[in-house]
Amino acid sequence: MAKIEKIGGYATDCYLHEGPAIRLMEANQYQEFLSRQRREVMKNCGTVNPEDIDAYVQNGGFNALEMAVTAMTPEKVVEQMKRAELRDRSAEGRFTGQNWEAYRQVQHLPHYVVSTRMGGFSEAWMERTLLEGNPFALIEGMAITAYALGGVGKGIIYIPAAYKPLAFRRMSRAIHAAQARRYLGRNILAKPFNFDIEIRETLSEDQLPKEHNPFVCGECARSLFDLEETAKYENFKNVEVWPKPFYVNNVETYMNIPLILNQGADSFASLGTKNATGTKIFALTGKTRHPCLVEAPIGSTLAELLKMADGETSGLQGELKAFQMSGPSGGIFPARFQNTPIDLDSLANIGWKIGSGYVVLMDEKVCIVEMVRYSLNQLVSESCDHCHPCGKAFKNLLAIFNRLTKGWGETGDLETLEIIANRIQSQARCQFGRTAVVSVLTSLRYFRGEYESHLKQQCPSNSCKDLIKDSERPLKLAA
Repeated sequence: MAKIEKIGGYATDCYLHEGPAIRLMEANQYQEFLSRQRREVMKNCGTVNPEDIDAYVQNGGFNALEMAVTAMTPEKVVEQMKRAELRDRSAEGRFTGQNWEAYRQVQHLPHYVVSTRMGGFSEAWMERTLLEGNPFALIEGMAITAYALGGVGKGIIYIPAAYKPLAFRRMSRAIHAAQARRYLGRNILAKPFNFDIEIRETLSEDQLPKEHNPFVCGECARSLFDLEETAKYENFKNVEVWPKPFYVNNVETYMNIPLILNQGADSFASLGTKNATGTKIFALTGKTRHPCLVEAPIGSTLAELLKMADGETSGLQGELKAFQMSGPSGGIFPARFQNTPIDLDSLANIGWKIGSGYVVLMDEKVCIVEMVRYSLNQLVSESCDHCHPCGKAFKNLLAIFNRLTKGWGETGDLETLEIIANRIQSQARCQFGRTAVVSVLTSLRYFRGEYESHLKQQCPSNSCKDLIKDSERPLKLAA
């Protein structure tokens, strides 16, 4: 693990010393694109110099922290979060205010406020953009959280090694600037509140042993559980059973907290749905000409997100056939669902959840069976294999998908897939196991015809190479 002192070199180089508009997006070129969104968390990204604390302050930065520390009690801050009905921007979507209140009732209050990625690689695009484009907002959100939890004195930001050098550099400089202005450190804003932040580097997935897999444990568990390098913890797969001295959340959740105090709880709650307020950042990728991040109120539809991304002209490479929500562990739905509001609860029983906000768009050239096999292959490599419901069962699922895509499917394979997937979902001991089979169950529900075609050694999309007939293969002529 690397503390901030070990990466201090990133703060002294001259890579970004080229004037006041350092590495900013040329906002005028993207004004139309930005105007179609409801940018709240990302409003400073690309428009405010992320390394200039004065620019952040001039745009309302640290007003919320000053309001909380100088004019509100911790209990009042918690009450504002509860009134705003903010929910964690993670797969579980817990109510943040209620979570804070529960932590305050613990006899031994948390000693650390931790920022980390609460899911897999699908959140990396959004998280990295926020760290590089608006680092002061993360500092402010974590400081308010520490104050509300009863004066937690230390914060830790875990950043993956893959984010070097820009995210490390900008976050490091932001912390030093906040310390110089007394937004961090001892007696913050001349009040008896002490809180400081350090950066720690997480190992990449390839460097971690299986028992400390980053996806299962929340991306930083190997370092988090051995915070002071003195104790050894078991591999916890649920955030709920992590040691009590830690309050852990992700970057996007922390950055929503200053918005609530600045706007007021009622104003914040006016966006989104009744039980999930505010905005969410969505990553649109797959069969689109313009992969991009779009911020929109919770409850927006996929059709609305596509219009925000591309305007009235379609940015898709072909006709929309299906889309996958929330990365590899998300459900796969047909195009007719594009007008269904995306929220946290309404259709959660069929896997219709925001999750990480990562949306993969698919056209007619994408084979659904192969897409599920690809997603499952990633999840199998992430599984810890510590409990029976997931260990061998995941491998059995993958074996059937490998047979189907090669034309070796057998009668009864589809029924076997459903039985195994339902058993994993009902018996898995962690959230990872319960969501990993959602793509299997939803695709069987909505695209069963494609599975049946594969049993007949046919691929409707002509993308499974082992099922393409010789007459349909493209001819390769010698030069």
